[in-house]
Amino acid sequence: MSRYQEADNDKKLESLATKLSTFRNINEDIGRQAQIDSSVIDSISESFSSLLNDLKNSSSRLTRSMSMGSGVWRMVFIALSVFFIIYTLYKFF
Repeated sequence: MSRYQEADNDKKLESLATKLSTFRNINEDIGRQAQIDSSVIDSISESFSSLLNDLKNSSSRLTRSMSMGSGVWRMVFIALSVFFIIYTLYKFF
């Protein structure tokens, strides 16, 4: 009876070791995927920061050029704004 119990305990121990190994592998996979996701998020964050900086620079240049020129730039800006608004409304409806 002792041999059977010992064999049964060995089988259970082996089963637990296999499950533990599986959980460790899953944990490592999750860790690797988290690092990849973090890298992607950092890349996206840098891209948006660059985009925001470029947008600020463009806006600043547009503001400067509009203040230097006469009403021509204002008319161009108004025309583009109206076009954008109409285009946006057309897309939604």
